[in-house]
Amino acid sequence: MRSTETLLARKHSNHERQERIITEALADRWPDPERQQALRLVAMAGVGTKIWSSLERHGSLADHLDETFAAVQSELTR
Repeated sequence: MRSTETLLARKHSNHERQERIITEALADRWPDPERQQALRLVAMAGVGTKIWSSLERHGSLADHLDETFAAVQSELTR
């Protein structure tokens, strides 16, 4: 069990690192401070897409993203 917790923590840390690296690269390309939050969201979506593809999910990525953003919107409007 501990091994699984350690593995999950390592994966989470790796995803955060990937998100940070992508965000920094996007910010280098589009340095406008007003775009930084949107660029971070793009980076999160990119990492999430990679995770989605590794899970061998059924259905299209577009459907998955629609479901995910609908869930986020639902939570934010509660």
